[in-house]
Amino acid sequence: MEPEGAGGERDEVLLAHAAAAGDAEARRTLVLRVIDRVRNVARWITRNEADADDAAQAALIDVLRCAGDFRGDGSLASWAGRIAARTATALAERRRRDARESGPASELTAAAQGAPGGSGSTPLLRARLARCLDRLPDERRVTVALRLILGCTLDEIARETGVPVNTAKDRLRVGKQELRQAILADPILADAWGKVIS
Repeated sequence: MEPEGAGGERDEVLLAHAAAAGDAEARRTLVLRVIDRVRNVARWITRNEADADDAAQAALIDVLRCAGDFRGDGSLASWAGRIAARTATALAERRRRDARESGPASELTAAAQGAPGGSGSTPLLRARLARCLDRLPDERRVTVALRLILGCTLDEIARETGVPVNTAKDRLRVGKQELRQAILADPILADAWGKVIS
């Protein structure tokens, strides 16, 4: 007897492989199945809508290009989310590097574009949580987002961010502490999520 969920995983593998083989309907179905996860990850990591749109588009292209590599070890959405995290992290780093080279005016412009939404109960809570997450230094913000939003393991976080596992573990520990402090300082978030981040 097949384990529960095995049929769905097999269907996702077949869908991904059909998309990789050029089946137009399979490609459309695959994109529709993963697009929400890809967009949310891109928003959390890039922190502004313009960059999030660019990162999501690039990630979807990568998802289709790599569809033949999907083996069903997890859900298709989680696999696509990890690709989106890599793509968005690389884009955010390029934007930061460009801003440093362009000077303070570009950094102020980028910062003024505002924080995106993500996962949560309401747009208000998502926006407030995004502002709390934005207060974390970049490397800890990305690490915390990979863990709390995508559910990545420490090994996966280390691989995605290109650091040793112990560094990823330390960034996650400190980042979660900082995020918890920011949440508890906001009365609305403290009531909704104060016990979630520990």
